[in-house]
Amino acid sequence: MASNTEAAKPVIMNEEELKRKQREKLKKLQATGGNPRPARSLFLLNLKNPFRKACINIVEWKTFEIIILLTIFANCIALAVFLPMPEEDTNNTNLNLESLEYIFLVIFTLECFLKIVAYGFVFHEGAYLRNCWNILDFVIVFMGLFTLFMDTRRPIPVPSPAPAAATVVTGRPDPAVRRKKRPIPTVPSAQGPSETDSGV
Repeated sequence: MASNTEAAKPVIMNEEELKRKQREKLKKLQATGGNPRPARSLFLLNLKNPFRKACINIVEWKTFEIIILLTIFANCIALAVFLPMPEEDTNNTNLNLESLEYIFLVIFTLECFLKIVAYGFVFHEGAYLRNCWNILDFVIVFMGLFTLFMDTRRPIPVPSPAPAAATVVTGRPDPAVRRKKRPIPTVPSAQGPSETDSGV
């Protein structure tokens, strides 16, 4: 009987230890927002690195998450208010919204950078690109930066010269000019008597 109790006791201890480890792991996941912290980030920064520790503190700060959510909400409103126009036409509202887009791009790029430093990029479990939402964020940031880069490299359009006058092309005066040079027909009744009439 005693031997059975002694044999069952280690099993109970193992179950308690397993539950304790699970609770610790759950607390750790909750503290990191569901992202386990890898030993190294970008093959360079360990958990004791002060820069990486600062990035982790910012990313896991609840206020930072609220700021990002409010920025996403404001960006959606800006996209809804923006009014597409043909060619190069625009208005004051669109100009202000385009300037605001640069601010949104800076905020999202900063969030992407901080999370990559805090959790790593892609090569380990819990890395930045192992999360579906982070993949979407990364694609949006990449496309925004790529568009900005292409806009800065776009050459300034030079207006084409005005078409040459008709006299240069054809060597003949414009029809309107010919009309001006054409003699104005006179009404005989409005003139005085001609010499032939007076001689008769």
